[in-house]
Amino acid sequence: MSSSVISVIIPTYNCAHYLSEAINSILSQNYPHLDIIVVDDGSTDDTQAVLSSFGDQLTCLSQNNQGIGGARNTGQAHARGDYIAYLDADDIYLPDKLSRQMACFEDDPLLECVQGHMVQFISPELGADFAKTVEVNTEHSLAAPMASTTLIKRQAMERVGPWSTELTVGTDLDWYARIQEKQVRCLMLEETVLARRIHRTNTNLVNASAKKERLHVLKAMLDRRRNQQNIN
Repeated sequence: MSSSVISVIIPTYNCAHYLSEAINSILSQNYPHLDIIVVDDGSTDDTQAVLSSFGDQLTCLSQNNQGIGGARNTGQAHARGDYIAYLDADDIYLPDKLSRQMACFEDDPLLECVQGHMVQFISPELGADFAKTVEVNTEHSLAAPMASTTLIKRQAMERVGPWSTELTVGTDLDWYARIQEKQVRCLMLEETVLARRIHRTNTNLVNASAKKERLHVLKAMLDRRRNQQNIN
């Protein structure tokens, strides 16, 4: 097994009721060389009490609210690993996620980024009435080129550039577009590596500007491509 350190970055904002489960899903991974960084992005709930219960197993950072992109950027600035992974504070790594992804890098040294499938689930404390209000596929796993399924070499992440601090629901889409533009060599695993929690405060469920943001990201991507074509 590789001795490389993986820095796992968890941005969190008022997610104390799910945070412990997310952290424990990292601590229970069978990959031993982990640098776990939690960035409290201005929470006003019991987040600090949750974090203190883990002692020195974590690096805990606090900042004024900057959004998920800003929190990820802060985490990366303090990361020690040659590989970077992410986990949203309301989601859960499935067993062996990190070791399976690291094995892919060992098999192909030119590989730069490994992602995987996710399965979505309705948070257990919510009833059937809530489930009826959202259109979510909970029956099948889905290919998910998003932050929480990703393990990426630090050098590749630096080439892609920082996370947007202007977007909310479009953050991952913008980032993945730039991964493609920078020709990062990616692999999508067929295995499911993440359980994505659906609950009342999911950003993409409650944010009324979701469609507008996604269109903004797509326009920016097209503009960059046109500019590149003009340069060439």
